[in-house]
Amino acid sequence: MSVTPSSLRRAVRGPAALTALLAGVAVATAAGSPVQAAAPHQGRVPMHQCWINDVPAPPGDQVNGTDQDDHIFCDSDLEGVTVSGGGGNDMIEVRGLVIDSAVLGGEGNDVIRTKHLVPQTTFSMVRGNRGNDIIKVATVRGDGAKLGAVVHGDDGDDKITTGSVSGAPGQFNRGGGIVTGNDGADTIKTGVIDFSGRVLGGSEDDTIEAAGLGPESGGLIQAGPGDDKITGPGGAVLIVGEHWGTVDAGVGKDTCLVKSVSTRTSISSCETLPKETNSGGSQKPGGPKAAPGKNKR
Repeated sequence: MSVTPSSLRRAVRGPAALTALLAGVAVATAAGSPVQAAAPHQGRVPMHQCWINDVPAPPGDQVNGTDQDDHIFCDSDLEGVTVSGGGGNDMIEVRGLVIDSAVLGGEGNDVIRTKHLVPQTTFSMVRGNRGNDIIKVATVRGDGAKLGAVVHGDDGDDKITTGSVSGAPGQFNRGGGIVTGNDGADTIKTGVIDFSGRVLGGSEDDTIEAAGLGPESGGLIQAGPGDDKITGPGGAVLIVGEHWGTVDAGVGKDTCLVKSVSTRTSISSCETLPKETNSGGSQKPGGPKAAPGKNKR
């Protein structure tokens, strides 16, 4: 049965009638009185294809879990969408890109897995929120203060694994590419930190492992308060350079298995350092502050 108004059917027939409806223009009827179709949506509709506990999520810019343990699965890119697990111990999986979007675990011990963070017009973010969370993100690449790519562990003893971390921050050190554990004894494992990317441990005793630091441009590891350990993958020696890189272990009794291969690197606040430097010399364990030039080639 046709749902086209009879006045419109009299005035315009066939494909022209459909075109007029879709375009939302006024079409003159045979009697001369116009029929105004609905105005088209002015903005881009947020895109997602997500399920909450095997039930399709409604369209829009929000995908919200419940106060219970949820499984949220998105088999598409997220564009301008906020995914929130809510309460409970949630599993959130995003198979596509996280474009100008946020993925939030909410309260509970959550597991979050996403592909690349892609800030095109604003921030792209993953946050564990409160709880002992497990977070895995493909790459974290920001660009300035307004285009941040950020991974937050937040409260709890979190385990964060990412690929490369890159992107310089903007004014007031905001934005860029950053991974931070925040409060809790966190374990952070990343790919190469470069092009001014930053990894911050936060408070308590953190373990930070990176595949490299500043091989092409530069990067920062800042462990923060606590008895921290900074190494390469699996406890191997972390190479700092060949361009600039900064390791700041912070307050506490810290172990830094790092080796500088550049005169432009800075390594400080490490109480324990490797005995062998890149040049074959010896490095004595430092005090609260190891002078930036002592462990360089």
